[in-house]
Amino acid sequence: MERGTPVENRTTREFLDDGRGASRAVATTDPAFDGTHAWLGRPVFNRPAFLEAAEARALEHDLGVVLRVLSSLPERLHGGDPGRMARALGLPPAQADAVARCAVPGPAVPLGRADVLREGGRFRLVEFNTTSSLGGCEIAEMSRAMLCDPALREFAERHGLGYADPVAGMLASMDAACPDRSGLPVAVVKWPDSPQTAEDFGHMRLFLRQLADLGREAFPCHIGQLAYRDGVLTARGRRVDRVFRTFQLSRLTGTPQTRELAAPLLDAVADGNAALFAPLPADLYGIKDCLALLGDEAHRDVLSPSEREVVDRLVPWTRPLRPGPVTYRGERADLLDVLRARREELVVKPSAGYAGQGVTGGWMVGPDAWERRVAEALSGGVPHVVQERVVADAERFVDDEKPDVLTPTLLNWGVFHTVHGYSGAFVKGVPHAAQDVRFLGDGSHVGCVFHQVAHRTGEARR
Repeated sequence: MERGTPVENRTTREFLDDGRGASRAVATTDPAFDGTHAWLGRPVFNRPAFLEAAEARALEHDLGVVLRVLSSLPERLHGGDPGRMARALGLPPAQADAVARCAVPGPAVPLGRADVLREGGRFRLVEFNTTSSLGGCEIAEMSRAMLCDPALREFAERHGLGYADPVAGMLASMDAACPDRSGLPVAVVKWPDSPQTAEDFGHMRLFLRQLADLGREAFPCHIGQLAYRDGVLTARGRRVDRVFRTFQLSRLTGTPQTRELAAPLLDAVADGNAALFAPLPADLYGIKDCLALLGDEAHRDVLSPSEREVVDRLVPWTRPLRPGPVTYRGERADLLDVLRARREELVVKPSAGYAGQGVTGGWMVGPDAWERRVAEALSGGVPHVVQERVVADAERFVDDEKPDVLTPTLLNWGVFHTVHGYSGAFVKGVPHAAQDVRFLGDGSHVGCVFHQVAHRTGEARR
């Protein structure tokens, strides 16, 4: 495993102090975690990760700046036309047309989940998911279970720690983007993966329960259960005027079947008789080519000095994967030459991919395999980006099998940002493993995040 001394903040070090003994780990086999295990179906870290107040404030500020810049790229670069931006990013015609039809005037409402790594004690943004289909948003279920542990609850109270509920933040963003004028329930709409699973909504169970706990009436359906007649949108026969989508723009492939499935929703939104959250243009801003645009020398003048400072500090070097001259670490060279010379420092990603699919880290393969992967990406017809590797810091967790042993684990952080600003987070990682861009799959452990919301007991206000 590639690691040096774990990099941990003060709160984490105090939680793991030897003097705390068995209270350094929470028993995740407790019945309080039954809901978490049913939802997650993968191993759970036996403590939260911790954010100091200054860290949470910095993330809130920096992610807010980057999200505002990303969502304003149509205005800054494409004359205010999201459809034009979609075409410039190489989206298929059906998706670009849908974006243009369903564009919403005015500034975008903040919504996203940033994938960040802490490197040398500072956070770096490697991806920004900007749609309403945000995996892990139900993490507050785990946070509540953690606080059922008396020792952790006492530690949290003494250190001024709490947690934010991403679902509450997402609802606030939905209300800001799509105000409720009718009192109708919200349709939570998925895309049917197959006829056999079309009406299986089990994966939504916890999300829907959390909506109900927040006082929101909502029900699930798939997009084929929507109908639009005489200006009225219905879902499974119930009238609705707000739709919360859990599918991505990439589902609109332009086939006759896809067009038929999507037509009722797209027509209702285009006619102004229903609001879609998140609006389809939101998916554009999470395309990794947009992160590449932020660092591109040709577009630096569309950023203010303060925006450039945040981008340069937060976003690792990222460029579209195509031959041509680039500046890397102050030197000008052809991108393909940079890829060959700096293999172990770089990672290749599909521009619109997700969950680690199609991602290759140069440090994980040899030179020949790297050359083949780059050639495949260049010839495959799907846009890719190349990004400088961010080496994640390790944090220590109590070993599940050896309570006296602390195991360093490299962490990936998923941080939610909404109209509430910082809106909660989770972490993923694989104990005992080297950095692997694929570790976000089912083999990873998942943990919740507590952040400092009040002063520590007995600590003076500063």
